[in-house]
Amino acid sequence: MMLRLHPTNFQRIVVMKALNGAGMGLVGIFIPIYLLESGFSFASVIGWLLVHNVALLIGAFVCVAVSNRIGLVRCWYVRVVLLTLLFAGLVLLPENPQFFLVLAALSGIESAFFWIPYNILMVRNTHRETMGASLALLSNISKGVGIAVPGVAALTIVYAGYPVLFALAGVFIALSLVPVRTLASEATSFSFSLSAMRALIQKNKQFIVPEVIENLGQDAGVLWMLLIFITALTVLDIGALGVLVALAGMTITYVTGQLTDRWSTQSVMRIGAIATTLLWVVSYGIALYAPTPALLYAVTIIRGFALGVFVMAYQTVMFNRARSSDAQFLVLREVPTVAGRIILFLVALACIGSGHFELTFLFVALVSVYFWFVRTDRLMQQDA
Repeated sequence: MMLRLHPTNFQRIVVMKALNGAGMGLVGIFIPIYLLESGFSFASVIGWLLVHNVALLIGAFVCVAVSNRIGLVRCWYVRVVLLTLLFAGLVLLPENPQFFLVLAALSGIESAFFWIPYNILMVRNTHRETMGASLALLSNISKGVGIAVPGVAALTIVYAGYPVLFALAGVFIALSLVPVRTLASEATSFSFSLSAMRALIQKNKQFIVPEVIENLGQDAGVLWMLLIFITALTVLDIGALGVLVALAGMTITYVTGQLTDRWSTQSVMRIGAIATTLLWVVSYGIALYAPTPALLYAVTIIRGFALGVFVMAYQTVMFNRARSSDAQFLVLREVPTVAGRIILFLVALACIGSGHFELTFLFVALVSVYFWFVRTDRLMQQDA
C-alpha cells in the first residue's frame, strides 16, 4: 500500500516561493537592464523604480481590499494576469515608449499582489520560536532551486532575446500557483477605518523609522548592479555574478537563520549592520577609484554576506511582531518602507544630477549606522 503524503501549509508556501523565485530570478535585475538597452537613460530607469514603489504602496491597500472579498491565494491569480500584461508591455515598449510610466505602475501593483499575500500567509504558517530558521529555509530553497537562474537568464537574453526570457519566467510563476491551491480559504478582514489604522500605528510606532531605513541596502543593491553594468560588466557578467551571489548567500542565510533562533537577535543584527555599513563605504571607493571586474565581483559578494546577516535578523523581529495584527501590520508597514525607497531614489537622482552618482552609496552607509544602536527588545514592546 502506497503511503500518501500530506504536505503542511508551510511546505506548500515553500514550494510556491521556490517556483516564483525561479521565475522572478530570471527577470529581476534584467528588467532595469532591458530598459537601459532599450534606450532609456539611467535617470529614467530610476524614475521607473520610483513609480514602481509608489504603485506598490497603493497596490498593497488594493490587494488587501481584494483579499477581503476573494481570499489571499486568488490575489496571486490576479497577479499572474497583471504580470502577463507587464511582460507583453515590456516586449512592445521599445516601439511604444509612451507606456513607460504605465508599465512601471503595473509592475508595482503586480509586486504588491505577490508580497502582501505571501507575507501574511508566511506569518500565519510559522512559529515565533523558529521564525529565523523558517525564513532561512524559505530563502535558501528559493536560492537552491534558482541557483543557476541568473546565468540561464543571461544566456537566454544573449542567444534568444528578452521575449523568450519573459515567457520562460511566466511559466515558472504560473506553476507556482499549483502548490497553494488548497489555501484558497485563507482570507483577510482588514479594517480601513481611520481609527483602527491610527491605533495600530500608535502600537507599532517604534517600527516606523526602522522600516524607512531597513530596505535601503537591498534597493541600493539594484542601483549598484545597474552602475556596474554601465561601467564595467556585460549581461553575461551580471548573470555569472548572480550565480556567485546565490551560492555565497545560501550558507550565510542558513547560518544566520539558526543564530537568530539560538543567539541574541540583537547581536546578530548589529554585526550585520556594522559590516554592511563598512562594505558600502568600500563599495563607494571601488566604484569611484578602481571599478575593475574582479573588485566589483568581490565587494558585491562580500557585501551580500553582511546584508544577509542583517536582513535575516531584522525580519525575524519584524515578522514575529506582525503576529499580533496580521494583515493590518503587514500592509501599513509598506508606508514607511516605500517612503524609504522614494528617499533613496530621489537621492540617487540628485547625485546623478551632480555628476557623482557614487555618493548614493555613501548615503546608504550613513543611514545604516542607525541600526548599530537599535535594540530589538524595544522594537518588540507593545505601546498602549
